[in-house]
Amino acid sequence: MRFRIYRYNPETDAEPRLDELELTAEPGGRMLLDALEALKETVDPSLTFRRSCREGVCGSDGMNINGRNGLACITPIEDLRQPVTLRPLPSQPVVKDLVVDLTRFYEQYRSVQPYLKNDEPRPEHERLQSPEDRAQLD
Repeated sequence: MRFRIYRYNPETDAEPRLDELELTAEPGGRMLLDALEALKETVDPSLTFRRSCREGVCGSDGMNINGRNGLACITPIEDLRQPVTLRPLPSQPVVKDLVVDLTRFYEQYRSVQPYLKNDEPRPEHERLQSPEDRAQLD
């Protein structure tokens, strides 16, 4: 499988570049994240990207995949045309390779307050939600 991956290390590189990498071994799983981990392990240990939950929940492995923003952990590799072109998320400052600085994103996220608010005192352990409460949210 062939890849074109955006590479940039601000400590050593004057300009970003696209590196061509080839994964000859079959990745351990069926998702793009598995292929990236295999590339890092077998081809280029300096390749830098984020990963966390592997469930498509946290969004840490967000990147631009063949021109579309997506999550590497839920992107099946068999659905991707080759060479697979990977770039960091657009409009975000690049920290290194596919890792972007999410400081501004999290500031905006906090300002929107995308969570439920409750005027009741905080319970000792957790807030339980009844099926009726959930139905109101739905």
